[in-house]
Amino acid sequence: MKPLISEKAADFRRSISPVKQIMSFASPETFKKYGYEPKDIISFAGGWVNHSSPEGLREAYLKIMQDKDVFHASGGYPPTLGTQECREALVQMEKHLYGASGVDAKNVAIGASSTQLTYNLFTILLNQGEKILLLDPSYCNLPSQIITALNAEIIRFPVLNKTSWKYEANEKTEEFYRFILEHKPKVILLTSPDNPTSQILSDKFIEAGLKAAEEIGSFLIIDFAYKHLVFEEYPKYFSWSHNDNFISIHSNSKWCRGLGRRLGWIFAPEFVVEAMESIQGSSILCPDMLHEMALAKYINDAIAKNEMKPYIESAKNAYKQAADITIKAIDKYLGIPRLQPQGGLYTVLKTDMDGAKFVEETIKQQGVLLVPGWGFGRTLIEGVRLCYGPLVKNSDLIEKGIEKISKVIKK
Repeated sequence: MKPLISEKAADFRRSISPVKQIMSFASPETFKKYGYEPKDIISFAGGWVNHSSPEGLREAYLKIMQDKDVFHASGGYPPTLGTQECREALVQMEKHLYGASGVDAKNVAIGASSTQLTYNLFTILLNQGEKILLLDPSYCNLPSQIITALNAEIIRFPVLNKTSWKYEANEKTEEFYRFILEHKPKVILLTSPDNPTSQILSDKFIEAGLKAAEEIGSFLIIDFAYKHLVFEEYPKYFSWSHNDNFISIHSNSKWCRGLGRRLGWIFAPEFVVEAMESIQGSSILCPDMLHEMALAKYINDAIAKNEMKPYIESAKNAYKQAADITIKAIDKYLGIPRLQPQGGLYTVLKTDMDGAKFVEETIKQQGVLLVPGWGFGRTLIEGVRLCYGPLVKNSDLIEKGIEKISKVIKK
């Protein structure tokens, strides 16, 4: 008799998740179905960066590889929460870049990735049936992570006006505060700059969220995946340290293009870090030693040589330029509502039709790939996400792709 997989896994196989639909649209089989070779597709779908990693980071890996004894050491087990050297280096980076104070290595937990750490945090902070608050729209992978971790109740606070296509978070600060007090979520999970809108939440909005969290005894978590890609002045909360109610999630994916060199970390109060040690011992056992050794060396050397800030400034400027080119092309060829990116890699477009259907038509008619908006929340059902990150070094393709989209709109 053939055994059965769990009901939860079976449900996920049957359901259409946002990520599953994105991967379906982006598959070579889909391209060939409409008569395109994968190399002919212009993709605005992948949420990834394409600038070069810092040369100092590459050299750090190279030095590890060239020293037989050091390379041997890189294959050993690090502590469950990461090496002391890497945890201390991450603290110094926050102080160097943002003037953070009150941060200490004992408040750092390093994991396999920010995705894994987020998943483990759900297990640590939430009980069955408790509430977690997400903005609408918000990162499309979070709901499935929450459901697989445990059946917490997801509640949404809308911040995108579907009619005016205006991002209204900052105007709704008082309403946000009252919403938290009324619904009492155990976790409030925000991203800034945001995915999918590339908007930055104001100091006032974040302060209201933390005040409400402190009053009801809940956790405010900010995912800082795009923290280093802010086009103008950094908000004050970028320099906050942890407290009993505040946790931040970080990654090496975007700022130093470590997408495949998976490593993430959190800054959290000691009681959360201690719980993370127990959970990680059962999930990943420990983070990657090689990546920790290389990242710690790069951070320490780059700060000493004053190379980190110029590198991040250069990357930030490249994406700001790509964002400007994208918005100008949208206004020139499409003339439809869009959001002006304030950082990050994205904008969202108002399609006035089912976003998934729009994506299917852009692939079918013009070989241009976008991401349907429904997975990010109800406010984006009639919208799509456009990512300029992969094309940061190829602005001609940005304009060409958007011009092709205009032909779909005209039809």
